[in-house]
Amino acid sequence: MAKSLNTARRINTILALAVVFLLVLATNRIDQHHFKTAQANMNEVFEDRVLVQDYIFSISRELHTRQMKLYGAVLQTTNSGSEQTENVSQILSKFEATKLTPAEYNLLKQFKSDFSTLEGLDRNPSTQTDVQLRKRKSDQLAALQQNLLELSEIQVRESRRLTRESQKSLDVSNLLANLEIFFLIVIGIALQVLIFYKSKKLAKQSAA
Repeated sequence: MAKSLNTARRINTILALAVVFLLVLATNRIDQHHFKTAQANMNEVFEDRVLVQDYIFSISRELHTRQMKLYGAVLQTTNSGSEQTENVSQILSKFEATKLTPAEYNLLKQFKSDFSTLEGLDRNPSTQTDVQLRKRKSDQLAALQQNLLELSEIQVRESRRLTRESQKSLDVSNLLANLEIFFLIVIGIALQVLIFYKSKKLAKQSAA
């Protein structure tokens, strides 16, 4: 009878330890998942948001130079129109290679279309007077700058969203780490109580 009870206790102890191991393993896996999510979001903030802001600034600067040149306010040392077009095209290619939201994709597509229209005005001035052509170019440049402003606002919103998600993942990870410690402490105390109780019971049986 005593031998059966000891075997049952051993089985219960093994099961308890197995449950503890599985709980710790499961929480660790979940913890790793949330940590990877936070890391991926931070990488996306830099590669697809911070760098894109730099692209937008560079394009905006090129457009501003064109606008100044349109009214004769730029020195002759400034890049030529073809060089500026090449610069903008290169930046747009980098922009397109990033992770785009649907709204971002549509705005970028519209920007490329409007930019092509601007290039067409430079290549084919048609029969318009200088004043009319300058007005059309100025309006087109203003529309492009507005488009860039909207793209920039998307970067801010997306960066804020990704940062919030990363913080949420880190908070969950921290909570799970605390739960792991709590479970280990509780199980440790429970095992100590069981061992102490068993030792005390064996001592009584020996004394009897």
